[in-house]
Amino acid sequence: MLSAEREVRVREIICDILELEEDELILTGRLREDYGADSMNAVEIQSRIEVEFDIEIAREDLKRMVDLKTVLELLDTAKAR
Repeated sequence: MLSAEREVRVREIICDILELEEDELILTGRLREDYGADSMNAVEIQSRIEVEFDIEIAREDLKRMVDLKTVLELLDTAKAR
């Protein structure tokens, strides 16, 4: 999957979970501070991305998932299942 396609799909997942319009989510917008995400939202985002892309994101990386940019970077480095 091309990186632009991945970004679109990750954006859709995050917007769905956080109940945002896609144009509200910017690359460096902080999920917790700017969009009101809590720890349960973060786990749900992680879980849906793992299922969607058939990868595994290390639990210690969960705290690094602070914005769309970082989520995409973690996706690039995540291990395939």
